[in-house]
Amino acid sequence: MLRLNLKERKLLYWLDQDSRATNKELAKKIGLSEQAIGYKLKVLENEGIIKKYVTFVNTLALGYSHYKVLLRLQNTNPKKEKEIIDYLIDNKNIRWVASCSGRWDINFSIMAKTSQEFIEIYRKIESDFGDYISEKNVSLLIKSPGFTKGYLLDKNSFKTLEYEPKALEKKQDDLDRKVLKVISQNARKSIIEIAKEINSTVDIVRYRLKKLENEKVISGYTLQLDLKKMNLLRYSVYFSVHKMNMEIEKKMIEFAKIHNNIIFILTMVGTYDLSLELEVDSYGMLEKIIKDFRDFFAQNIKDFEIIFNTYEYKYDFYPF
Repeated sequence: MLRLNLKERKLLYWLDQDSRATNKELAKKIGLSEQAIGYKLKVLENEGIIKKYVTFVNTLALGYSHYKVLLRLQNTNPKKEKEIIDYLIDNKNIRWVASCSGRWDINFSIMAKTSQEFIEIYRKIESDFGDYISEKNVSLLIKSPGFTKGYLLDKNSFKTLEYEPKALEKKQDDLDRKVLKVISQNARKSIIEIAKEINSTVDIVRYRLKKLENEKVISGYTLQLDLKKMNLLRYSVYFSVHKMNMEIEKKMIEFAKIHNNIIFILTMVGTYDLSLELEVDSYGMLEKIIKDFRDFFAQNIKDFEIIFNTYEYKYDFYPF
């Protein structure tokens, strides 16, 4: 990991859990003055270590389905690959895009209200770029709890971000959508700024934010880091799991708390049943975690595949 000092790592650790925390709140947790917090934030932003402050929107609770798509490309060159990635970035139903190495070249997520909408979105991609796609893999994501970046302070992680459907779909009106859109890519935007941008009042915006938080539509406020500048590697490890059930799932969550480089556990339906999303400082560390995971769940793991995500191009939990 990049040589960040303890105070800087503490700042990133707490921002990861609540990037809307005020400088005063952060100062109390870290043991610095408000002015020092403001200065350190500017440094981390200017150096590009903090890319953005992100609002984690639980779109599954809004009735969307989440499809994980892997593409293997053919007959391409860097210009054509950039064209494909730019197309995915610009698509309002795509929330995450990453390039990757190995068997697959692009890893991305599509949000759709119905299976028909997903088919139309994906068929449009194939219509435009089908000549350059040699293979695809699609899985339907069921849920994916997020965990704290415990590795920043060598602490056990805990589940902090909820991402799963609700028994009753949460309804939105235009004002809810405006609030979510404005805050989605800058979680530290003030209520005054939000109100001005959507032509509303401070009291109304404050009420709507609190409602969205209480309904768990807003699951939390986190941040996007430039992992490359921190000398960290992002991997997705896909598993085929035998006899998956709630008890096994709970044990996997406990495993993630102890292995603090795991930041998400994705439960899926498709070719794979599960994915671990990890941020590690070496491939050796990844291998050790996978070995521990396979040993611990030896009766359940049938097969697995490692995907190295080389660069994250889009990280937007409310792209609509």
